[in-house]
Amino acid sequence: MKRGRRKAENPSLEFLIHLRLQQRIDEDLIAFLTSIPKRRRASAIKSALRAGGMQSAIPNSLEDEDVLAASVDSFLK
Repeated sequence: MKRGRRKAENPSLEFLIHLRLQQRIDEDLIAFLTSIPKRRRASAIKSALRAGGMQSAIPNSLEDEDVLAASVDSFLK
C-alpha cells in the first residue's frame, strides 16, 4: 500500500509574491487581505484575479506604476 498524497495529474507552478502595502494608500487591499484567514488567502486572490479580468491589470509599459495601481484598485473593487 502506497502512503501519502497521490501524484497530481496536472503539474503545478509556484509563484511567490512579496507585496508591501502602505496604510493610507492601500487601505482597501489591506482590509481585503486581513479579512481572509492566512491559509485561504491564495484561493481568495486567485478568485479575485479571475473575477476582475487579468488582462486589464497589465499595463503596456512596466514602468507606468500609476496605470498599474489604478488597474489594481479598480480590479479589487
